[in-house]
Amino acid sequence: MSLRRYLSGFRPSVDESVLTEPALWLNDRLFWPAFLLSFGGSDIAAIAFDIDPAEVEEYAAELHDPNRWPFLILPLARGHRLYILFRNFEDDSGWDYLLQPADSDTVITLAALEGSFQGPGLSWPELLVTAGQPDPARTQAERLLLLLPAVGDADLPHDAKELVATAVVAVGGEQRYRRQVAGELLTASRRFWGAPAWTEQGDRHVCLGSHSPRSPQTPPDRLALITEALGPGN
Repeated sequence: MSLRRYLSGFRPSVDESVLTEPALWLNDRLFWPAFLLSFGGSDIAAIAFDIDPAEVEEYAAELHDPNRWPFLILPLARGHRLYILFRNFEDDSGWDYLLQPADSDTVITLAALEGSFQGPGLSWPELLVTAGQPDPARTQAERLLLLLPAVGDADLPHDAKELVATAVVAVGGEQRYRRQVAGELLTASRRFWGAPAWTEQGDRHVCLGSHSPRSPQTPPDRLALITEALGPGN
């Protein structure tokens, strides 16, 4: 698994035994409010899912247990895939969005929230395309919310909040809180990444933000690979 190689790159290296794939956790009633709180920055997430905030805080703490590094896998176009890794160092947790190119055992960091802090990894149009790629395990709404923390874009469309709000309801959030949760998620994204512009560099999509791993200085072959992975599937 490419994540093992990624963990070996830390100093000191991290033992691969901490890796935990929470495949069924997305069906747990506490997962989405905990994810939207800790990853997404929505303070009202617990209330929006009609769950005791103390339960959500406890569940979020379990997701960040230093003895377990949970990860999720999202299939991407053309055999590429994306890991979302809970980087649970003691007293220094964070989250990594890691692209594994097809037929490769290496990963490319698209975004790192907390810690090394790199991003954003996706533009808004890429979010919509990537969320809509075929996935036998996750719905489009689930993919959109899982990917949203890695998104930063100065050019959000007027319906961005409503699209996120619809996804929140689709995973179990209450209608009356949907726009408030969506607003908090989008505000948190701006707090992380600001509002960077994106531009085209040949056939590659480039972020002009100061912390993005997809800058004009990124090697062209890497940019092309990322752009391909996040584009429409075949």
